[in-house]
Formats: sequence, C-alpha cells, structure tokens
Amino acid sequence: MKTILLVLSLLVSSLMFSQDDENQKLGDDYFKNGEFEKALITYQKLYDQNTNNSKFLFQLIKTHQQLEHYPIVENLLLEKLQRNNNPTYLIELGYNYQLMDSTALADKYYNEAIAKIDENPSYAYMIAMQFETRSLLDNAIATYKKASALKPDLNFNIQLARIYGELGDIENMFSNYLDYIEIKPEFINNSKRAFSEFVSENKDNENNLILKKLLLKKIQVQPDEYWYDLLSWLFNQEKEYDKAFTQEKALYRRNPESLNRIVELAVTTLDDKQYETALEIFNYILENSQDPDSILLANQFILDIETTLATEKNYPEIDKKYKAIFTKYGTYEQTTALQLAYGNFVAFYLKQPEEASNFLKETLKLNLSAFQEATIKLKLGDILVFQEKFNEALIYYTQIQANLKNSTISQEARFKVAKTSYYKGDFDWAESQLKILKSSTSQLIANDALDLKLLISD
Repeated sequence: MKTILLVLSLLVSSLMFSQDDENQKLGDDYFKNGEFEKALITYQKLYDQNTNNSKFLFQLIKTHQQLEHYPIVENLLLEKLQRNNNPTYLIELGYNYQLMDSTALADKYYNEAIAKIDENPSYAYMIAMQFETRSLLDNAIATYKKASALKPDLNFNIQLARIYGELGDIENMFSNYLDYIEIKPEFINNSKRAFSEFVSENKDNENNLILKKLLLKKIQVQPDEYWYDLLSWLFNQEKEYDKAFTQEKALYRRNPESLNRIVELAVTTLDDKQYETALEIFNYILENSQDPDSILLANQFILDIETTLATEKNYPEIDKKYKAIFTKYGTYEQTTALQLAYGNFVAFYLKQPEEASNFLKETLKLNLSAFQEATIKLKLGDILVFQEKFNEALIYYTQIQANLKNSTISQEARFKVAKTSYYKGDFDWAESQLKILKSSTSQLIANDALDLKLLISD
C-alpha cells in the first residue's frame, strides 16, 4: 500500500512540474510577443501556486512593469521584504522606483543591497548578477569591488572583465583578464579567444595599443612566460612576425625543450609570404634543433624560399644544397617531402623533366604510405604533362583516384585527368570528369573545374 501511495505521489508531482513547465513556456511566449495581459494571468497563476519560487516572482514583476503597474510591484516587494530581507528583492524594489523616476529611492535600495555584502562577501555573486539582469552594470562592478576589498581571496576578475567589455571599457577588461591569468595561467587560451574579439591586424588599433602597453608593464614588473606568450600572440594577430619571433626566442631560452612554437611561427610567416623573416626563423631552428624531422623540415622550407626568391643564376647553388642534404640524410622515407620538392625544382626550374621523372620514380620504390605515394604520383603526372607524355600522366592520375577514393587528393587527380584529356583533345571525357567535380568538397577544385568546363564549352 505504501509503495502504491509513493508511486501515485511521484506521478502527481511529475504531472505538476510538467504543467508548470508548459504554463511557463506559454507565459514566456506571451511576454516575447508583447501580449503582457495574457502573460500576467499565466505568471500570476504560477506564482500563486508557489510563492517561494523567485523565478516566478521576477517574471511576474517584469510583466507588471511592462504594464506600468508600479504600485502593485512596490507593494508585492515590500511585503516580501518584511518576511525575507533578500538583497535581490532590494534591487528589484530599487529598479521599480527607477522606472517611476524616483532616483533617490532607487539608489537607497541599491546601496542597501550592496551593504548586505558586509554581512557575507559571498553574497556578491547573487547581488551582482541581479544588477546585471537589470543592466545596472556600474552597480554590479561596485558590488564585486566591495566584496574583493572585504575578502581578497574571492576573485571576480572574470566577472569584472566581462562587465567592462559590455561597457566598452577595454583597458579595464584587459586588465582584469591579465590579473586572472596571474592567478590561473592555464586561462591564457581562453583569454586569447576573448581578446580576439577586440584586437585586429592593425597594429595602430587603439585596443591593440592598450593590450600591448599592459603586457609590457607586466613584463617589466614580473617577466613570466605567459606575458611573452600573449605578446607573441598579439604580434601574430598584427602579422608582425619578426616581433613575435623575438618573444618566442625569449620563451625558448626559458624552456629549451621544444621548438614547436617557433616551427609553427615559421610556417605561418611563410604562408603570409614574409620570406626574409621566415628564412631567419627557419635558420634559427636549424641552429638549435636536435630533432631530425625539424631539421629536415627547416631545410625543405629554406630551399623553397630560396627557390622562390632566386634568379636563374642561383639555381645551380640551390641544386648543390639539395644534393648535399641527400648525401647527409639519404633518400629514404623520412625525406620524401624533400625529394618531392627536389623533383619539382629539377623539372620546372632547371628544366630537366626527364631527370626529375627518373628521380621521383626511384622515390616510388620506397616503403611509402598511400598518401605519400599519391603525392609523388601527382607530381610525376604534372612533370609528364609538361613533357607532353599525356597517356603516362593519365595512368598516374587514375591510380591515385583508384587508391584514395573520395579524398581531396583524389579529386585533385580527377581534375588533372580532365585537364590532361583537354590537352589531348579528348573534350568529351574531360567534360565528363568536370561534371563529377562540380560538387567537389574542395571549393578551389570546384571553381577550377567550372573554369575549365566553361573553356571547353566555348
């Protein structure tokens, strides 16, 4: 019997909660649509059923205020305060007086709410959040500051940073985030995401200058790693990679275990075509790295940059450098990327496509991954097209499609099949391949395919 009663009790409770949820949603919909009279009836019913539910109370208050029922709200809150001197009720009463243009009374109750922090500084969260719901941000700031002064081990930097951001007080926002990083350095990546909304590529942007000034002050007072990290990040946003490199070197000297950050910076610098700075960074990696993969990567990018900047008279010297690297490190699986770059250099810069083809065919004999093999075959196909050996090139492109179906490199190979077929004069086959590529996941390949299709159609 007791079990049956318990089940029935739980069932009734569940139905009541479900009904409350439905009524609340109905009230919310009325409120959002500006049907305040209907919302009032719904919220009043919810509140009458549970007068201790502050959520229902505040929804009821907001609806009355939309209807300018300020005296009703005043009486309701004064009655509540007689039984429970809750600081959020004081704030709501103050806000109600503010809506009635009774500024002095509003300030009186706001100050009473803030004074509650003297009893318990932990009230700050509740009080400040209530101020925020009414967009009384200056009062929220005053609340957090008072609580911090009373109990310094309470930390409100994140809350203050967010509020200052809403107010457009960028310097104080940055300052509070930085103060929080001092306490919790692991917050640094979150701070970068927050800062990214306020800084730009323009180094003269006011927000950039403010953050830079604050970081330099921090470094002067206490040169911790996270300040160099943030300064490097800021220079990266501004594409001032030489200055970012200075910060990264400072970080590396403190912790010389890994060059990964500097490698990442070098690649970013190269992607943005700041070749001189990229060369400087890659040479620094060569001078300091003991890792064979990093050394090979740096060598490859240095030769890529030198090739890009070179004139024809420099090509023999670059050729010697490639050969010296292969003599030192060998032509094995780990140097595949260098071998690919060298094949490209020999074919298209030295204009020796036959030698390049033979070199890359030897690379294919290594124990390569499917992707490495496809990359080599793609380059071989390009060299063969350059030699007008279209049929042999098509064999390599087709093999890539068969071995790595639905991959980006497979789509690229299909596009090259279409181009090569076009060069051969096989327009129908070329067009059939381009139709397939119209829905390519790579926008670049899809656009190239469309351009070629239009050319064939003309």
